[in-house]
Amino acid sequence: MSGWNGAVKSVANPGGRPGGRLAMVASADVDSLDPARTYYVWSWLLQRTMHRTLMAFGTDPVTPTVVPDLASGPGEVSDSGLTWTYRIRDGVRFETGEVIRARDVAYAVERIFAQDALPGGPTYLLDLLDHGDYKGPYGGQRCRAVECPDDETLRFRLKRPFADFDFVMAQPNTAPVPAHGDTREDYEKAPVCSGPYRIRSYRPGHSLHLVRNPMWDRATDPLRPALPDDMTVTFGVDVNELDSHLIAGTFHIDVEGRGIQHSARDVILADPVLRARADNPATGFLQYITVQTCVPPFDDVHARRAVFYAANKAALLEARGGDGVGGSLATSLIPPTLPSHTGHDRYPCGTDLTGDLKAARAELEAAGLPDGFETRIATQPGKFELVARTLADSVARVGIRAHVEVLDTASYYRSGLGHPDTVRTLGLGLGVTDWGADYPTEYGFLAPLIDGRQIKHGGGNFNFAELDDPLVRRLVDEAQALADPVARHRLWQRVEETVMERAVILPIAHDRTLHYRHPDVTDVYVHPAFGLYDVQAMGLAQ
Repeated sequence: MSGWNGAVKSVANPGGRPGGRLAMVASADVDSLDPARTYYVWSWLLQRTMHRTLMAFGTDPVTPTVVPDLASGPGEVSDSGLTWTYRIRDGVRFETGEVIRARDVAYAVERIFAQDALPGGPTYLLDLLDHGDYKGPYGGQRCRAVECPDDETLRFRLKRPFADFDFVMAQPNTAPVPAHGDTREDYEKAPVCSGPYRIRSYRPGHSLHLVRNPMWDRATDPLRPALPDDMTVTFGVDVNELDSHLIAGTFHIDVEGRGIQHSARDVILADPVLRARADNPATGFLQYITVQTCVPPFDDVHARRAVFYAANKAALLEARGGDGVGGSLATSLIPPTLPSHTGHDRYPCGTDLTGDLKAARAELEAAGLPDGFETRIATQPGKFELVARTLADSVARVGIRAHVEVLDTASYYRSGLGHPDTVRTLGLGLGVTDWGADYPTEYGFLAPLIDGRQIKHGGGNFNFAELDDPLVRRLVDEAQALADPVARHRLWQRVEETVMERAVILPIAHDRTLHYRHPDVTDVYVHPAFGLYDVQAMGLAQ
């Protein structure tokens, strides 16, 4: 199938053959090529071409399932859910020719604990594994919660039962790392690859060139077709110029997947030929404003609620791309793609969606700030910046003077909005951001944003508000321990309700993104777990 939305829940232009160069483009660099330090969703999809993980998301364009990758099967659960055991496939090799052993995956997991040296990636395992006070492998220690009884067996000891563990094992930081090849902070410059492609050259901020890994064996890899001979990514192209290049055919896809900007969007939708090469999926992402509790006066819940009531959601939704192609109005946190979604509106903003200014002024009075206050809004170029300026106009109506601070896109989450020190130093009381689930469950969606145990003080933090609420933590743990899905969903709704009472995440839109694909791209589909094109599946018409 091809045509409009041909890559949504189906594969567009199937039947590609090996060969050719897939040319990709992005407005910014990857956050990191080190599998332990990457958190951008598009970087994760790019990682799938270079690295194999213990488990991996499958290639079903409809259902986001996890399947064995380096492992020969799913995790074997024992000890009342506290032990998970995996077997490593035979014959899988690094690009150096060395056979990948269980110890190489264990070492990769141990690197996650070295947060002082390697911040940036997901840190679920720091909280889940029964590791004592382990700080990583660089002091010569081994993690007691990760065992390798032989070269083919990997065993994890958990603090508490956690039904989503196979999902966690599909994250990039389970990609094997040979201990003797680990260059710590410099590993991101030249990681050792285990997937079908290896790095020929990487110029940070400029380009990435991937070529075939001669040590990759298709017979050991049930996931990756590896059709192109090589792949390139050109970084740092202005978002509007990027769209022009896509339409002109200079590049095959925007690997970053931020979506077509407003001006090019109208051109594509008005042209039947161009429209037939476009896809507009519901991504499962939430577009939102984060309110930082560590930046005064937002340490007062009433100051936070004043922003919630003053927000002109009609204008914010239009700035994001408008109802329909750009997304749908969000009044709650959990997206419609998950079963716990309710759509409850804790902060109604009027029938015209332009805000409840009377309620906002009442909250300012309650905060002791009847004349408003000054703050800063963190953002990055493109659609985020337009949203930030729209928000500033919204809250100015009640005396909140918000200055827009445009930060670098590539480091936005590692050392900008995602670094608590930067937030405090610059006084970033508000921030424009978005979020998609690390994996498609309620825990995968909400926990990194609202669980205080996942606050990262060294950078790469996604609990921007630094919400560390005992009730929230308790409800999260209770929900994850429940076997009954209906009861679990009810508890996640309580988690959401509690967080909304705290007024730290202002939802704007449940995202839809307009993607554009070159007509020569084959075997292309929007991955249901990521909301972006699955790069590793693509081929080119020969």
